Amino acid sequence: MKIVLLLCMMVAVSFGISSKLSHAKKLEELHGSKLGRTILNLVNLHSSVQGPISELIEAIEELIADINTNIDEVEYKFQVRTNEHNSYVAQVGQQLQDAEQDIARMIDVIDNLLIPRRDQIRNKIESLIEYDEFNRKNVDETTLLREQEHEAYLQQIEEDNDALDAVDDAINLVSSLSNPSLLQIKNIKFTLKRLSSKQWNRVHQGPMVQALLQIALNQNFSDQGILKQIVDALNEFRNQVVDAMNALTKQEQVNIEEFEERLEQLDEEHREFQRQINQSQVELDATNQKIEDCNQFLVQRQADRQQYKSQLDLENETYAVDTDIYTQTANELQRELPIAEQGLSLIKSADFSDIKI
Repeated sequence: MKIVLLLCMMVAVSFGISSKLSHAKKLEELHGSKLGRTILNLVNLHSSVQGPISELIEAIEELIADINTNIDEVEYKFQVRTNEHNSYVAQVGQQLQDAEQDIARMIDVIDNLLIPRRDQIRNKIESLIEYDEFNRKNVDETTLLREQEHEAYLQQIEEDNDALDAVDDAINLVSSLSNPSLLQIKNIKFTLKRLSSKQWNRVHQGPMVQALLQIALNQNFSDQGILKQIVDALNEFRNQVVDAMNALTKQEQVNIEEFEERLEQLDEEHREFQRQINQSQVELDATNQKIEDCNQFLVQRQADRQQYKSQLDLENETYAVDTDIYTQTANELQRELPIAEQGLSLIKSADFSDIKI
């Protein structure tokens, strides 16, 4: 029985010593933090005024409750901030993605659609202008050729009229000959000289007339039979010249009609070229305007992309700062909570009155 009591006393003494060591350690830990020192100052103040221990316990319990409330509030606010951050990042990220897609699409449209189309229209306009210039050149050349042909026609008609006059004079002279004098023969020779070799050879009767005239000249126009043949040949020659003039005039009319038809054809081509050039120019202007609009849109979207990147960078930096603040605040509160609880535990201890602060 004595042994049992002795053991109990030893346990009690040991527990008391252990309890005092534990309180000393708690006091040391409280002295090591700002909040702990605040609690110890509160305990000193309470001891100096000899207030009820229950009020001190209640004050520290309220402090613990405030710390827990602050922890919950900090956690809630940071969760709200995190949700806002994630939503904002998702929204701006989508805007950034849309801007990048617009930029890629616009570059593709400009490089692979609008610029090739612009170059194609330009080449088409250049070709149409070349065709139209060639058309106008054909008009000038055709007109010049027609003028030259008409001048040749007028010259030939003039020569043929001169030939007819000369033939008529020759017929009159030869018809009036019986015993020709030297003057008459000289006049006939002069009249016949008015007919050039070109006119003699222009109709098939010309060489025959020339041959008969040569025979008559050799005989000094003394053979009436030869003279009659010459008159008949000259009349036939005259008829052939008239027929040739009529054919030439008819051909001139055909040439005029063909020339006018050709001019109308060329003018129609010219009008069509001009219509296509004007239409292509309108298409070119519209394409150039589209390229300008697309470039402006591209510049705007590139600026938007840079802005979205800046917004994301700023948001991420701001969120990183907020995260650091939250981490520091939460860690501080998490450190303060066990200190406050430790102070409460110390105050609630049975031998609190024996502890020296």
